[in-house]
Amino acid sequence: MNYFSAFITELDYAYNNVPFYHKKLTELGIVPGNIKTEQDLARLPFTTKTDFRKNFPKGILAEGFTLNHPMVVSSRSSGTTGERLITIELGMFLLQRALQCAQVNPAILSAFSKEGRKIARFAAPNCSDVECANPNSSIEDRILADNTLVLPVYHDLLTTSEAMIDRAIEEISSYQPDMFYVDPTHFAFLLRQYQKRGLTPPDIPCMTSYTAASHISRRQIKAFYPHQSHYGELLSSTEFGWIAMTCPHGNMHLNQSSFFFEYLPVALNCAEDNALVELCISSLDQGASPHLRYRTGDIVSLVDGTCPCGSAHQSINMHGKACHFLSYNQQPLLSPRQVDDLLGDAPWLDLYQLDQRTDTEYFFKMIVNSRYQAGMEADFLEAFRAAAGIDLQIEVSVVDYIATERSGKFQTVRRAQ
Repeated sequence: MNYFSAFITELDYAYNNVPFYHKKLTELGIVPGNIKTEQDLARLPFTTKTDFRKNFPKGILAEGFTLNHPMVVSSRSSGTTGERLITIELGMFLLQRALQCAQVNPAILSAFSKEGRKIARFAAPNCSDVECANPNSSIEDRILADNTLVLPVYHDLLTTSEAMIDRAIEEISSYQPDMFYVDPTHFAFLLRQYQKRGLTPPDIPCMTSYTAASHISRRQIKAFYPHQSHYGELLSSTEFGWIAMTCPHGNMHLNQSSFFFEYLPVALNCAEDNALVELCISSLDQGASPHLRYRTGDIVSLVDGTCPCGSAHQSINMHGKACHFLSYNQQPLLSPRQVDDLLGDAPWLDLYQLDQRTDTEYFFKMIVNSRYQAGMEADFLEAFRAAAGIDLQIEVSVVDYIATERSGKFQTVRRAQ
């Protein structure tokens, strides 16, 4: 597939059918015919969430589409980085993107594309369009049109009641889902509850959404799913749907069948061996709400070489949102991934949060398990100080509760505001 040629087709479609793009390009004196090579892309403006919020809905919907169009679906973001965003797109296009993305993970693809398949969803309540934090909601109230059962959970994860946990476990048993689609921190919590009760979850494919809490949560999940082929990590967004997925070898591949990607250099002090870049994404399918040169704020490093899985699609390592990087003198210092890599699997740890208070003051909160012995965190703290390269004051505390964010998601690395 010629991705750039597909981008030009999308550009022409957006210019002729979407008021926001027609107005924006006209103001800049640009018509699609001006863009002939990838070098010409520099002439086109970037777009952001602000553009789509400001022009929603009439300005960003393509001609012929309305909010109540029978074939479109509405998606609402969880608000992780601020105000929630609403996106309108053709349901069949979102499904197509998902199937193309899952090509790199046969177990996920098989379960997701199974006729009549059933999915169990366990994540922050804001990530679903049903009320799953209400202890009085019934299982029927929480089954979506696509056969996804949204399991009950409180907005503040660690305050979820024993009765609600029991209900979630019972509903999984009775619903008999074909796969899990979960937030890894939430699911690791649920798996600890299974273990506490002497129970075992069903051995079905498990797809987790991307989170910086990767090593700790992944280690707990893989204790129940030792075969890598049954596990996949997904990078997705409200604006695009499924963007990238890990293959059975653990490498995350971009969905280049559905999107045109650009990699924008970013001036960060925390680059590793590979330079860090921001993902910039353009849609390719002439849908209800085209996105051109959309800045995601997702910072990644590109992985060189050929993956053993055989996919030709670019592999990446996710580092987190730019706004979540630790900082010093108002400059990025370390990414959430770098912090998590320094900590590693930490088998003595169930959950943590590194909270930056000022440029040099941090609070490291730990929820530990029976393997913990006093001082086990010392190696991490030493490595963290060395990686930061500055004199840091770190207060350490073993706790039994860490609050989630306003979005209901759990953030392991919190940057000073």
